[in-house]
Amino acid sequence: MSSSPWNRYLVQTTVFLAAVLLAAGCLSPVPSPGAPPPSPLGNLTFYTEEMAPYNYVEEGALQGIAVDMLEVITEEMGEKVTRDQVRVVPWTEGYQEALTGNNTVLFTMARLPWREHSFKWAGPVYAYTNVLFARQDRDIVITGPGDLEGYRIGVIVDDAAAQELLAFGIDPDQLVYETEVPEIIRKTSSGEIDLWGYTEAAGRYFARQETGNFYAFKVVYTFPDWEGYYAFSTDVPDSTVQAFQQALDDLREDRDAGGISTYERVVGRHIPAVGLANLNYLTEEWAPYNYQEDGVPAGISVDVLEAVFQTIGVNRTRSDVRIVPLADGFRAVQQDGSTVLFSIVRTPEREPLYQWAGPFTKARFVLFAPVSREIIITSPADLDQYRIGAVRDSVENTLLTRLGVNASLIITEATPREVLALLEDGQIDLWATGDLAGRHQMTTTAVDPNLYEIVYTLGENDFSFIFSRDVPEPLVTAFQYALDAVINQEDAAGISEYERIINRYSGVGSLP
Repeated sequence: MSSSPWNRYLVQTTVFLAAVLLAAGCLSPVPSPGAPPPSPLGNLTFYTEEMAPYNYVEEGALQGIAVDMLEVITEEMGEKVTRDQVRVVPWTEGYQEALTGNNTVLFTMARLPWREHSFKWAGPVYAYTNVLFARQDRDIVITGPGDLEGYRIGVIVDDAAAQELLAFGIDPDQLVYETEVPEIIRKTSSGEIDLWGYTEAAGRYFARQETGNFYAFKVVYTFPDWEGYYAFSTDVPDSTVQAFQQALDDLREDRDAGGISTYERVVGRHIPAVGLANLNYLTEEWAPYNYQEDGVPAGISVDVLEAVFQTIGVNRTRSDVRIVPLADGFRAVQQDGSTVLFSIVRTPEREPLYQWAGPFTKARFVLFAPVSREIIITSPADLDQYRIGAVRDSVENTLLTRLGVNASLIITEATPREVLALLEDGQIDLWATGDLAGRHQMTTTAVDPNLYEIVYTLGENDFSFIFSRDVPEPLVTAFQYALDAVINQEDAAGISEYERIINRYSGVGSLP
């Protein structure tokens, strides 16, 4: 049945009015069935600064905890914001943009009491530790704000460290404001300023970048911890901030089979104290470098590892180290992407298989023989008339084959104890091992250590820590810098921690 003219008029009028209201913004279009909901991110503009490891540029690409987290969070929200969409600007420029509105997000910002109502917040991303740095050669001791009188202190404009110092009641004339950290480092190095305030992790990153030394400056004061957030300008809808917060909370709850959350994995890629705590640490029984004593791992290498943990702030100790047969350790570090194995000699064959940190000590590799056999080795050619024992997959195997020893004459076992047992039983003629390691094993398990002598030196080699290829490179780099500090950085008495470790084992023999 056809409609009346009056009905047609009503329909046409309704359609016309709806179109006018829609164009005026008074009505929202009804999404088609199955269409994704509109993104709560809208037309937000994201700003950040150069502050590793939270946000920084490396080889032309934006990196960092907050950057990686932003991509994962916004992907969870349905509209991924990529690192290419983030604007990298000096801190004060981004701060003023977020402070004045314009649908702006700035990260990573410390959530301080005097900033609380100037922004809307989602986080925390990770804790901030602001510190005061000084040159290593300056005898500056700061125990509290009262000790800061008279010092010239470099700070970044609008940065949390500057605001904290002012909140402490420091004389504003003591602060030297800059917009770039490298200029503050230059002035500290030249003596134009005495101290500089900044986030510790980022400060060390800039110190390495500007001086080549991660530990070029020492921390003389540590502020109370604050947490870093994504700061939204106040004109951003609450619903958007809440959706962002919920996506971040979900990352903390989403855990893999190992019990590690997506959030922890993102943080662990950039924060050595977190990432290194998630790794597995393996070594072998090879005293005095690494061995078990009273049920607990001990030795030079274990002590060095523990000193590195303390330098970085890793919540791990020697009790977290497992002693395994060397072959099992190599298998683990190749198959499991989160393993560290030590102490390992760096050879061309092993080089491409792992990531390396070291060297940190060395050993002399030798051949032991029973004194009663009166064996004399004058050249590698003499070795092919003897059966030689070695630990399976150890560097001693490589040293022997390089000298031309027939592989069929090399008899391997899983541990030094088992190889020594073969020597005592007469099943092998020579034992290839480290000089100190061999002496220590003989003292522990041989019938009489004096029945054996060194008859040939295979060589002297440095030891390193090896990491699985999948371990994030920044973690290995941080480990290396901390290891260098343990070895080279001297205290007020002119002694490094490494020297103290070596002195503890000096009774064992001729240590490096």
